[in-house]
Amino acid sequence: MTRKAATVLVSLILTWPVMFRVSHAQQLVVIRGGTLIDGNGGPPVPNATVLIEKDRIKEIRTTPLDPVPANATVIEAAGKFLIPGLHDSHVHYKDWMPPLYINHGVTTMHDIGNNPTEWILAQREMFQKEKIVGPRLYAALLNLWGKRQESDLSNLPNMVIFETAQDARKWAQKAVDLKADYIKVHEGFNGEMLLAVSQVAKANGLAVVGHVAPNLDAFQAAEMGQNHFEHSTGVGRAIAKDPAENEKLEKELNQALRGRARDTYEPLVVDFYSVDPAKEDKLIPVLIQKNIYLEADWVTPSRNITPRKKDWAFQDMLLLMGPEMGFIPKDARYRWLDYSPWESYPEELKAKLTRGLENWKKFIVKFSAAGGKVVVGTAAPNPIPGISVHRDMQLMVDAGMPPMKALQAATKNIAEMTRKTADLGTLEAGKYADLLILDGNPLEDISNTQKIAQVMKGGKIMDRRYSSNFRNPLPTTEVTDDVSHNSPTPTITEIDPPVALEGDPEKVIQIKGRRFMIGTTAYLNRVSVKTVFKSPGVLEVTVPRELLLQSGTFPVQVVNPEPLPPLENAGISNKLMFLVKFR
Repeated sequence: MTRKAATVLVSLILTWPVMFRVSHAQQLVVIRGGTLIDGNGGPPVPNATVLIEKDRIKEIRTTPLDPVPANATVIEAAGKFLIPGLHDSHVHYKDWMPPLYINHGVTTMHDIGNNPTEWILAQREMFQKEKIVGPRLYAALLNLWGKRQESDLSNLPNMVIFETAQDARKWAQKAVDLKADYIKVHEGFNGEMLLAVSQVAKANGLAVVGHVAPNLDAFQAAEMGQNHFEHSTGVGRAIAKDPAENEKLEKELNQALRGRARDTYEPLVVDFYSVDPAKEDKLIPVLIQKNIYLEADWVTPSRNITPRKKDWAFQDMLLLMGPEMGFIPKDARYRWLDYSPWESYPEELKAKLTRGLENWKKFIVKFSAAGGKVVVGTAAPNPIPGISVHRDMQLMVDAGMPPMKALQAATKNIAEMTRKTADLGTLEAGKYADLLILDGNPLEDISNTQKIAQVMKGGKIMDRRYSSNFRNPLPTTEVTDDVSHNSPTPTITEIDPPVALEGDPEKVIQIKGRRFMIGTTAYLNRVSVKTVFKSPGVLEVTVPRELLLQSGTFPVQVVNPEPLPPLENAGISNKLMFLVKFR
């Protein structure tokens, strides 16, 4: 072999896609000397020994294993801390996510019904067969929406529309037949529909997860059998002191967002702006008695408000600028680094939204202290997958939750909610050997969950290295217009009027379509022209005299502003043609 050929071979090996870096499990693995934090809430166990056989924990000892089996691989963990592998309970799974999750110690991700069915089933099977390095994947499969309102523009994959409780029951059973891991409900439900779905779920040992529909509140959803409240929806409506104040704030926020990028999640805090402590005290025992799991996905609505914003933004920039992160779509990377929507708000609106978020945090801490179950759910990829699980736990501790409860929110509680406690959630004999070996004690400082020495899933040490060559062997089958919210791809549907006369002094026209925003610019024959934003569907455009001197047929396009350096072909519309006739 020539030196050049050898160099190429070594280069290929070093840059080979991460999906092929699956280390082979030993029959026996012994982790010894570390402090065990098993996730059950008890005190840490120093100098623990964990014996792993194949993919499960065989034994946990507080005395040394002597002798160590000759065929065992020994991992020395003296001075380190062992915790269960982390979960993210709220994932909108994309095919490029696995490295980000496994790198940050998230060994289980829960997709909640937002992907084409056959593809997400194939992804789940791919992880089970270890064809790729990544977390375990569980999925809701179908997105049971319910009734669709005329004003509802949502168009999610697997979005199932129906009108009756009988149809809700039928679709819930369809999810069961597809082997869904839980059943997802959404915005269009009424109480009868929710009760019907809950009955099917209970009969099959599944949880009902998702949004509390806008026409229900937390009291009603709990009574109808919903187990998990995504974004804590329904709670704010149940504890509102003055619903009219919340509605007024919602209108203020919508006005501030008009024509702007909507990749900002402050709308989630609006329902908590006006709260009644007496109603909180009435609701909390009901939620606990009904075993409701509240999702406190603060990492996204808090990103503009938390004092940690500057540090986290800097960390994100350092993480995402590396060439090895090239497997992440550019629009996702730029979206995560953009804070411009918040900066456009009036100061009074910022103060009101901050108050809403603080009220939400106080309620969750109060609920948790009373014995309520809280779960980490990030809604990734809205924030960065993986690291956002740690940040959500950090925000819980910042708000006043003990580190142990924050840790359980990302481990034990999610396993309980999803009915996976036989396999996951805590470190106990018989469960999967999914664990993190940390260099610091997370019960002293929850940020130590990020000081990861090693990640183990199913008894195997995971390769945490990033590679720009990472490719999911089964890329998504979903076709979307654009996944970026900050520079959405606009669409032109009409030019009114579509004709001018050669030699006209100037011509004012309207461009109609979708996803226009403040700063959108129209181009006629590749020349920018004066553009005034009227609404997300209408632009007023002035075509100057110099572009009307010559007859012909010329292309019209509009381009949305970009929050950060230009993206490849993002934010650029389709083409329609404008005619300048002979005089």
